[in-house]
Amino acid sequence: MNNYHSFPIRVYVEDTDCYGIVYYSNYLNFAERGRTEAMRSIGGDLVSLQDQGMRLVIRSCTLNCLAPACLNDVLEVRTHFKKPGRASLKVTQTIVREDRIIATLEILLASINPSGKPIRIDAEFANTLWTHFGEI
Repeated sequence: MNNYHSFPIRVYVEDTDCYGIVYYSNYLNFAERGRTEAMRSIGGDLVSLQDQGMRLVIRSCTLNCLAPACLNDVLEVRTHFKKPGRASLKVTQTIVREDRIIATLEILLASINPSGKPIRIDAEFANTLWTHFGEI
């Protein structure tokens, strides 16, 4: 079993800059899709969390672009969840092309209620993420 969720992405014209290289902010979009699909793959989508009064929002994000991705490349977003905190969840994501890491992201998600106040992450949800996609 992989300790990460894998999500494929193809680079389209809309993802690139005038040089045909993926514009850096699109890596954030790719990573968001990867995290969302990882949660969805185990039955934990963002809408159902919101219905339970919990919202996961980005508190911080570090993106390192190591090599360019170009038009028509097929990329893979690999999502690892780290052990959850009380009201936060750390996520490490790598964007890979042909088994070569081209970008890394370190993300800290905060759990908040509809008023924006920090709340405890649902333990069952966090444990399910950790069990399926946690660190080795």
